[in-house]
Amino acid sequence: MKVKTIFLIGVFSICSTILFAQNVVLVTYEENQSGKISITKLTVNNNQSIYKTTSIKGFEETPGEFKKIVDNLEKSSIYLVKLFRENKILYPAIRVFDQKKQIILDSLNCIKWKLITGTTNLKYLGRKVKTAKCHFRGRNYSAMYCPDIPISDGPFKFNGLPGLILKISSDDNFVSYSATKIEFSKDVKFVIAPKYYTNQIKFWDYVNLAKKEMAADYQHFLSTLPPEQRNVKFDVKLDRVEMVF
Repeated sequence: MKVKTIFLIGVFSICSTILFAQNVVLVTYEENQSGKISITKLTVNNNQSIYKTTSIKGFEETPGEFKKIVDNLEKSSIYLVKLFRENKILYPAIRVFDQKKQIILDSLNCIKWKLITGTTNLKYLGRKVKTAKCHFRGRNYSAMYCPDIPISDGPFKFNGLPGLILKISSDDNFVSYSATKIEFSKDVKFVIAPKYYTNQIKFWDYVNLAKKEMAADYQHFLSTLPPEQRNVKFDVKLDRVEMVF
């Protein structure tokens, strides 16, 4: 009986993996960044994923303004792409000083996870989940992932767990991503704008460039002040998910 049970579990696991390999998974998340809430969607298969903002809460009374924002995101093809086989993350460089319309090239394998054992009988959206922790670019995170959906991806840049990430939040409560709906489809086509494959800049090169530009801009600002007010130390902390500035 024990051998039969193990065999059935193995067959179920193989069938489950084949099933998800043939499907595209669409996950809707609620992203909360310091009280600013956005609705985002992850579209993912075994080869790639696209993560984009689909709605921003707070524009209920001005739907026309919100529509302009979303239309601009769609028109400008602003989203985050993960290419699993190439170990790449691609997304537009959006910074105050950017004039080159560059695409940032980041790496997938930059998060080291600690899987938490002993967390049994946990469920999220009716699915069994396990937990994990990590430190990623200045913040500590706690995550829930679903091994029954064997796709190693999640919201934003988060990936690398043995199952789809359904919920992840920083321990300092700065940001959280919570799945609200999971769908499966065989008819979704991935369309990645051609611009994502040209004019790329590596992530840390981009960070260093942005720092230099911010410092130069700040020095220009100081030059407009009276001499007695110019001895102010440049120390700017930007509230970003990745604390690299």
